[in-house]
Amino acid sequence: MVTEGMPKMDAEVKHSYLKAGEIGRKALEYAVSMIEPGATFYDVAEKAEQFIRDEGAKPSFPLNLSVNNEAAHYTPSEGDKKKFRRGDLVKVDLGAEVDGYPSDNAMTIEVGETGKYSDLIDASREALNAAIKRMRPMLQARQIGAEIERQITNRGFKPIKNLGGHGINRYDLHSSIFIPNYDDGNAALIKPDTVIAIEPFASTGIGMVHNGQNGNIYILSGTKKEEDEIIYKNFSTLPFAERWLAKVRPDYKNYLRSMASRSQVSAFPVLKEHSSARISQAEHTLLILSDEIIVTTK
Repeated sequence: MVTEGMPKMDAEVKHSYLKAGEIGRKALEYAVSMIEPGATFYDVAEKAEQFIRDEGAKPSFPLNLSVNNEAAHYTPSEGDKKKFRRGDLVKVDLGAEVDGYPSDNAMTIEVGETGKYSDLIDASREALNAAIKRMRPMLQARQIGAEIERQITNRGFKPIKNLGGHGINRYDLHSSIFIPNYDDGNAALIKPDTVIAIEPFASTGIGMVHNGQNGNIYILSGTKKEEDEIIYKNFSTLPFAERWLAKVRPDYKNYLRSMASRSQVSAFPVLKEHSSARISQAEHTLLILSDEIIVTTK
């Protein structure tokens, strides 16, 4: 079913989304392959992001490496010495951007593969697979949320209720429609010829996250975007890492503080469950076309 007046996706736009998805998937696999006990967060992030650039794209956001009770929004700072430890439950989340059109994909791994969290990892992954199978144009967002919730709760865990999937547009990673991880009553329709990311989070805790420390990720938030301003010039309106800015602005720390004080940039806090909980995540980007559903990151 196509809504009257709904514009069809341009062929070049579709091609850019597909290329971004392919590169994002390869970069995710590459990042995961580097994670082992003793590896540094910094090396994994820098190499995975450079892989995207070498493939002819740009990172659509900094590589997120969120551990244990962290759901999202941690990326290493410049010179970060933090290392992966055996048994860490790591959410690996990244994407590529081609001509401004982003992809977004994620998976969860256990460092050292002890098998302790296999069921939790399966819960988010299978919820994602079920949601993709359920997807079609003009479905209500709540119906996808209900499927995610069913899959996660059937495995003995809780979906995180204050996180979810999102619409994607050019130079806009989180736009328009919100895709809940449970039936929240959201009757918004998933329109054809749009792009969304579905990202179930499963938790051993209460199923809610709160803001933690600064995750070293920022985004322009001012209403005026100056063409020659260094952040806009290098990263446009997509999220960027502190360490990215360090490579183009030697006084990056002072510059970020100045921009933040004038509300020109906003920081992303690390999102956390309560202290003893563990979280898994899985994510894909989907093109919702009138005649087919394409998973760009698969």
